[in-house]
Amino acid sequence: MSKNVMPPRITQRDGTYYASYHDGERGRRVSLRTDDSKIAVTRFEGWLKERRLQTDGDPDPLIADCLDYWFEQWISGRMLSENRYPSIIKHLKKAFGRMRVSQVNRTHSRQYIEDRRTGKYGRCIAADSTIRKELQSLRAALNFMSDRIEPVSFRLLKEKLPYIELPPPSPPRDRVLDDVEIDAIFNYVDNLKVDGQFRRATNRLPKLTRFVYLAHYTWQRKSAILQLRWSQVNDLYSERATINFLPGGRLQTAKRRPMLPIDDKLLTVLRRAFEERTNDFVCDTKSDIHYAVKKMGFDLDIDGLSPHVWRHTGATHAAMDGVPMDQIAAFMGDTVQTVEKNYKHLSPEYLRNVINR
Repeated sequence: MSKNVMPPRITQRDGTYYASYHDGERGRRVSLRTDDSKIAVTRFEGWLKERRLQTDGDPDPLIADCLDYWFEQWISGRMLSENRYPSIIKHLKKAFGRMRVSQVNRTHSRQYIEDRRTGKYGRCIAADSTIRKELQSLRAALNFMSDRIEPVSFRLLKEKLPYIELPPPSPPRDRVLDDVEIDAIFNYVDNLKVDGQFRRATNRLPKLTRFVYLAHYTWQRKSAILQLRWSQVNDLYSERATINFLPGGRLQTAKRRPMLPIDDKLLTVLRRAFEERTNDFVCDTKSDIHYAVKKMGFDLDIDGLSPHVWRHTGATHAAMDGVPMDQIAAFMGDTVQTVEKNYKHLSPEYLRNVINR
């Protein structure tokens, strides 16, 4: 079994920063020629990339290196949610980073699950859904090392990859808003004011109001709405107004982002928001909205209110109203198979041909 050695890192000696690493026999260091920490970080990143290009593939690499290769070659610049991955990788490196691929086994993923549940890694206790996402990312990184990493000489044998155990999947999020709750929510956000500590009161549309209208009338995921820019809203002042939830230059992923027509009620809100804009984000910022949604649920006594609820509510009501499954799928950015699995039983025509024959 390979030695458990430190991955390449920045060290400091007599005020000068160095890139320190292990060459397989002994520890070595290369001067970064600066005593400035920010310059040192930039030079270290460049040295690390150059070293990786010049080094033959390690048959038993460090997990930290696997995660870095995966992010640099597969995630960065390609995935719409790439901003989520640095924190995921940070947590995984704390537990697995100094281990080599051959040293990882099922007990390590079980221990990681326990450590994340108790808050050993990260700023707080992690939910099982979060832990599952992180360990799925570790699986993906290892599979990438076997199937896709370049150069080809770096690729690992599939049978040498460890099994990464996952916590059980979360139960389905099946909360659906009824008409009374929907009316209460719109009344709440329509009368909301932007004010608070250290903030001047204003009549601008609050972020929560913008989010609720977009979520209700587009059924899109939270990240797609919060990352939406005005440059993705087309022909805002015409009857052909559309929203393209896929940012320019980005590839579609399994969680597809469609181009949608804009409902008249949403169009009115968006036109006002556009006149009040202070930057290119439709919701003002892309910071999380979870707390504001939860607070609204508490204020209105609506249990189970979360940013995902509007997506499930919209699809459920559409299925019950008899909207074809393929249209629901296209609007959501899901596959027809996924929509049929989750919503077909709600259609009034479902199993209709079984009766009155």
